Amino acid sequence: MDPKKLAVLFVDVSGSTAFFDRYGEVAGHAMVEHCFKILVPEVEKLRGRIVKYMGDGFLAVFEGAADAVEAAETMHTALADDNATRPDPARVRIHSGISAGPVVVRDDGDVFGDAVNVAARVQQVAGPDQVYTTKEVVDDLPAGTQAKTRRVGRFPLRGKGDEVELYEVMWKLEGATVLFTRSALREEARLAVFFQGTVAEMGAAKARLTVGRISANDLLVDDGAVSREHEEFVRKKGAIYLVDHSTNGTYVRPQIGKARHLHREELMLDGSGEISLGRPDGPAVEYKVS
Repeated sequence: MDPKKLAVLFVDVSGSTAFFDRYGEVAGHAMVEHCFKILVPEVEKLRGRIVKYMGDGFLAVFEGAADAVEAAETMHTALADDNATRPDPARVRIHSGISAGPVVVRDDGDVFGDAVNVAARVQQVAGPDQVYTTKEVVDDLPAGTQAKTRRVGRFPLRGKGDEVELYEVMWKLEGATVLFTRSALREEARLAVFFQGTVAEMGAAKARLTVGRISANDLLVDDGAVSREHEEFVRKKGAIYLVDHSTNGTYVRPQIGKARHLHREELMLDGSGEISLGRPDGPAVEYKVS
């Protein structure tokens, strides 16, 4: 079987374990099925093919990178619009990863190859509501679509000897959408961080909040693993981003979604969670974006 160049898209429901724990198996499976009914037509509109379903996610392939990226954008937007009609606890979020390259297509339609493995790992790096992709995919996009991506840094991916350069597809910035959906426009996000009884806030009028070991920071965290100017929270396009400037990095554990280790990188925050500075068991700072 000769390899064929395809764009590979992995999609996974974020926080599904917590949803199943809260509402039970029947409600959990109904949630996943409802999610798929929204997402799959968006794949098919862009001439994509669902290769297989894997629990609360699926793998799809496309002939071109532009179709895969557009499908990811429209899937996330369609789901966000559906969520706008639901109460917060019932909302469903996904995260997606895209790669491209030669893959082998078996007679039964399944696909194998490095691009498939990379797309799966990229999807695992992305957080809730995020679409991450490789530089190879971005380089293959038309200029207008490239303009909606931003570099997020180089990441170690399991099975790859070198770190892989990843980009985020900024689907939320399309049209009037700032945070969640075209149907529910949200103004400037606000941030509150909590550390040992101290609260620091970033209201609508403030664009930056710093955290570090010296008193010049908005939030002082005096610990040997913490850098003098360890990190900052900044507002971009109405959303809150955590930007790490430290020597040892920052460990981010969102309430919903996968944990991340940032080192000289940035990450868009949503909801609430906990940040450990300098080491996994370092000083813990709670955050809440509202």
